[in-house]
Amino acid sequence: NDAVISETKDHILLGGGQEAMSVTTTSGKVGKFETRFFHLVYEEEFGSVKGHFGPINALAINPNGRSYASGAEDGYIRLHYFDKSYLDMKDPVPEVLEEGEEDDDEMEEDRESDSDSD
Repeated sequence: NDAVISETKDHILLGGGQEAMSVTTTSGKVGKFETRFFHLVYEEEFGSVKGHFGPINALAINPNGRSYASGAEDGYIRLHYFDKSYLDMKDPVPEVLEEGEEDDDEMEEDRESDSDSD
């Protein structure tokens, strides 16, 4: 099992699967031999890529951010190119406050300044 953090996006790729000793008794679908994509800040899974028939033990992202490689116990090293929709994907922006709403940090600062003046 392996993980790699992207240098170009706030993403982490996780690779894994079930234990190697159980691989011959189950299908690839059951083994979860896939690379899973998560957002680092929001900790949400937003995608996965299948392709191996054994646990993934090595992941690396190209420094240019356009592709990644995965290596698994099935004996293959696979080179995956990110599609245009991934490369153009904008990371979610925190919710915009409506007029008249206050940020939690601002509210805390107001409370602290009120208690200091007492």
